[in-house]
Amino acid sequence: MPSVKTLTPILGGRYFHIFNRGINKQSIFFESKNYDYFLKLIEEFLIEYTDVFAYCLMSNHFHLVLKVKDVIFKEKDDILADEEQIGKIVTNQLRRLFITYSMAINKQEKRTGNFFDRSFKRLEITSQEYLEYVIFYTHFNPEKHGVITNFRKYKYSSYKAILASAKTNIDREFVIDLFGGKDEFLNYHNVMHEEKENVVLE
Repeated sequence: MPSVKTLTPILGGRYFHIFNRGINKQSIFFESKNYDYFLKLIEEFLIEYTDVFAYCLMSNHFHLVLKVKDVIFKEKDDILADEEQIGKIVTNQLRRLFITYSMAINKQEKRTGNFFDRSFKRLEITSQEYLEYVIFYTHFNPEKHGVITNFRKYKYSSYKAILASAKTNIDREFVIDLFGGKDEFLNYHNVMHEEKENVVLE
């Protein structure tokens, strides 16, 4: 499993682990409404162009696991299928998300200057094994960092949303099918948690 951070180019049809943190490891979320706003921006900027499989928002960093769509519907009966062009669009959408969020929090906190580390990190996910692991790792992150004693109870991750039946922007069906069912999803998280075979990705 990869453990090196990279700025690999984003391309259409590929799977990615996206993550970043506040500059100098400073906080990026200050109030509950900030977490909700970031999730709203994911819906606004990314859902049209990506399938989101997992997320976790921590006080000074975040993780997203997603697939960039193979095609983008530009207009009626007009699609874009070039992986490099789609990748550039999604990269721009991610930057727009981060800039929009940064401007709002800078205003809230009465601060100026850079908010996130300059370049967001992305690791391409090239196997089902690694995809399963990264989804677990994303959910496990709050416990790994000592924020909570049981990652399953953390409010700002997709773990509960995947298991629930309420409306969500997470591609719940894909994730459950990936693991082979809800019981297998739960079992994988339990086994990996017990074994604590955790590659440090962030």
